[in-house]
Amino acid sequence: MAPTPFSEDLKRILDSTGISQTQLAASTGLSLSSLNRWVTGGGLPRRENAEVIDRVLAQEGRLLARFDESRDGVNLPPWTRDLTTVEPEARAVDVVATLHVPGYLQSPRYAETLFRAARPWDSRAEIDRLVQLRCQRLEQLPDLRVTAVLPETALTNSTFPADVRAEQVATLLSWASSGRVTIHVVPAGASLLVPIAPVMVFRLRNGEAAVSCDYAGGSVLAETSEHPLLIAAVSRALGSAHPASQSLAILEGLQ
Repeated sequence: MAPTPFSEDLKRILDSTGISQTQLAASTGLSLSSLNRWVTGGGLPRRENAEVIDRVLAQEGRLLARFDESRDGVNLPPWTRDLTTVEPEARAVDVVATLHVPGYLQSPRYAETLFRAARPWDSRAEIDRLVQLRCQRLEQLPDLRVTAVLPETALTNSTFPADVRAEQVATLLSWASSGRVTIHVVPAGASLLVPIAPVMVFRLRNGEAAVSCDYAGGSVLAETSEHPLLIAAVSRALGSAHPASQSLAILEGLQ
């Protein structure tokens, strides 16, 4: 029996909390034999049972997301799935990151630092998988052109070790030299009042736009009615940042 993302996460949670399968069966009202089968990867519960397990274990939807991943046979994190339908149809994207380097442009160790802080429950193998997915994504979209706005503090913040910051600067310079990526740096003394969360505006091949916002649960595609406000926020962020040539000079000075 091959383990599934759901069974692996369920076993990890039980091991880390010290809850036995017998105790979980009693708390959920589910049979012990079924729980044993789900923990060992012998099958998946019905979704309503997965919801019960997620709630009893206080996972706030995290275990349920792993259930969806296992059921759908999709090996992408749930928060990326809507984006994967939009990205191949996009010819350009404007990205505004309010605190960190945008995901498309993150270096491996920079991404690893963020994932470890945001997902402390994940195994090393899972973190490595997420880092690989993030750092290879733009390479898998060769026709997508990126205009990115990011704060200078994302590259000077001492939360990141000096060698991680240096790796990230080198990655940004490499992307800038590719001709596909234009970078605008918001100076350290300034602050982005809007948008309050990272935003991506995709320009699709059919002339339409799709807008994604990052929230606590991940990236969410915005309703069409929200597009004008979010696109205006991106334009204001671009106006707060240095021109591309000056931004490139800042990056070169951080090497």
